[in-house]
Amino acid sequence: MEKTGKNCIARRETMTFFSKESSFVLDSFDNCPVGIMLIHRNGHVFERMNNKCFEILSLIEADVQTYSLKQIFSSINGLHLDGSPVKIDEYPIFTNFNSILPLTLKFSITRDNQKKIISMNSSPIIKNNIVTGVVSTIEDLTDLILSQNKLECAMSRLENLWCVSKNRFYSVKEVCDITLEAIGEITKSKYGFYGFLDENEANMIIHSWSGEAMKGCTVIDKPFVYPIKDAGLWAEAIRQRRPLVVNDFSLCTLPKKGYPVGHVELKNLMVIPHFIGKKIHSVAAVANKELDYNDDDITRITDFLSDTQSVAMQIEAENLLKKSEEKYRNLVELMNEGVLVLDIDLIVTFINTKMSKLIGYESDEIIGHNFDIFLHKDSRDDFINQQSLRKEGVSDSYEMVLVNKNGEKVFVLSSPTPLLDEGGQFKGSYEVITNISNIKLIEMQLLHSQKMETIGVMAAGLAHEINTPLQYIVGNTSFIQEITEKFINFTKAIQSTRTNNSPQNPSDRLRVIDKIVDDFDIDFVSEEAPAAISESIEGLNRISSIVLSVKRFSHSDSDGLKNVNVNSEIRNTINVSRNEWKYNVKLVTKFDGNLPELMCIASDFNQVILNLIVNAAHAIQGKFKSAGCKGEITISTFHDKHFIYITITDNGSGIPDKIKEKIFNPFFTTKEVGRGTGMGLAIVLKIIEKHNGKIWFESKEDEGTTFYLQFPLGDAKQSDASS
Repeated sequence: MEKTGKNCIARRETMTFFSKESSFVLDSFDNCPVGIMLIHRNGHVFERMNNKCFEILSLIEADVQTYSLKQIFSSINGLHLDGSPVKIDEYPIFTNFNSILPLTLKFSITRDNQKKIISMNSSPIIKNNIVTGVVSTIEDLTDLILSQNKLECAMSRLENLWCVSKNRFYSVKEVCDITLEAIGEITKSKYGFYGFLDENEANMIIHSWSGEAMKGCTVIDKPFVYPIKDAGLWAEAIRQRRPLVVNDFSLCTLPKKGYPVGHVELKNLMVIPHFIGKKIHSVAAVANKELDYNDDDITRITDFLSDTQSVAMQIEAENLLKKSEEKYRNLVELMNEGVLVLDIDLIVTFINTKMSKLIGYESDEIIGHNFDIFLHKDSRDDFINQQSLRKEGVSDSYEMVLVNKNGEKVFVLSSPTPLLDEGGQFKGSYEVITNISNIKLIEMQLLHSQKMETIGVMAAGLAHEINTPLQYIVGNTSFIQEITEKFINFTKAIQSTRTNNSPQNPSDRLRVIDKIVDDFDIDFVSEEAPAAISESIEGLNRISSIVLSVKRFSHSDSDGLKNVNVNSEIRNTINVSRNEWKYNVKLVTKFDGNLPELMCIASDFNQVILNLIVNAAHAIQGKFKSAGCKGEITISTFHDKHFIYITITDNGSGIPDKIKEKIFNPFFTTKEVGRGTGMGLAIVLKIIEKHNGKIWFESKEDEGTTFYLQFPLGDAKQSDASS
């Protein structure tokens, strides 16, 4: 009994264990990351597939519950990789009932307009040498195949690009053959052609058919020139001027005329037109790819055709360069720009004739010398800084000033290119030098012209300013002339009375002298004459001040840099512009009494202040003229360790938000025709940038505007240059 009881307990424990194991196995089966399906025949048919199968085959559980595996596989419309349908007995899970060997099948299905590549691997379940069932695994190979294809395509593209680049072609046919072979490998396509369009895009000339296409075609006497108007499907890419992809040729509704009988049977097709500029240069077509054509194929072929074109052009250029080295040298020698080649130490290694003429030295006086000696002192620091940037690959154009053999300045624009050795290390700079002296002259003349234009606008006001003191100078001068004549007559009369003996009596003579003195009115003369002279001197000083102010404004940039008293220059500018603001504006100054001198071009500085004062005055006039009251302009100066600051504030009409970004643009103006050229603030900006300064503003419409000017002092300029 004891033994029997123990056996029962053992059986119950064993059954419990196997029950748990069975549940565990079923759970593992359903959650396996690989699709698994099985068929077992032992008195009845048992079929099962796990969740991964549903996902791979895009099925729902109801399909499995309703239909048998054969019905399911009949419904998925599997295709062999060559495109032929897979028969139901060809699926390994069914075939293995008649075979004891493991079987594999790769086939494709289409679900939701997406093509999948499926791999089914089956093994029979054998008991007593009889196949009682089959277990199969299925995997979705689509992503793997796509990844492999991408990698293979990328490698193929690089290999073929290398093949293109290392060869030197002697005919168009060779170019086409290698290109066509490459695009076939890149896209894994069986068939293809590559050809060129004529100038009018009316005909395509095909130089290369793929070997597979030639084998598959039974068409005899294949033409090599195809009129586009007579061509069918493949020419749609040309007519539509974009890539054409047809992944199911049988269902395509586009016209297929020109598709000759006996041609290869197409399953899918991709046609890529390659543009140079706006014209179609060539056309590449491929067909019968195992998977569908996609955007990656379009990108790869387009890029490869561009690379091929670039390489071919480069090869052609290299060959031409080798054949015509002397012609190239002549071209460099005859070009209208100077060519300058420097090594890493700024030693000149090559110049052309134009460069030699530009600075007036013979080539042997320049080559082998440090280029620094031909630079104006003001350009040396910037030139060295530019060359250090070249080592970092920077090749932005920059301006510099050279000094020719006669000691004259030559303004030039340099367009540089870094030179690298075979190891990619910087070895010097190739610079194309353009003479911009005339442009600089015109620029300076424009600044001067705008300055004179501003003075011209104020000429009437200046005339009025001069006319007022001039009127009382003329009146006082006439009065002094009259007094002078009376004084001369007075003196002569006294002298005559003294020398003549008539009258004889001294008392009578004294009465005559008294009458002469009374007639002269010495009290009036002594009171009025000094006042007239004083008024005249004051008027002349006023006129002299105005004339001096205008004269200073008429100076050109040839004055050069010098230290100026900023407060004094602003006062002078206020004096010149007085007639523009005195009737409508109260002008207030708040000057820093300890302001250091500023190194600048004085006439440029005055021009900046003048333009901003006039603009402020006009803004106030537009707001307050009809109101019958005055606006206010406040000009302040202050400084810190590195900069001098100037603010010009008005309470005028302000600047609308919509035009704030445009006010420094040349020829932009909001003033009526005839009152502004639109160059004022553009020139202000250029002058300030030339002095390494900054300008910005704050403005609210109908409230006013403040312009801020910042000019660097000497140490700030040096710091800026070194940075």
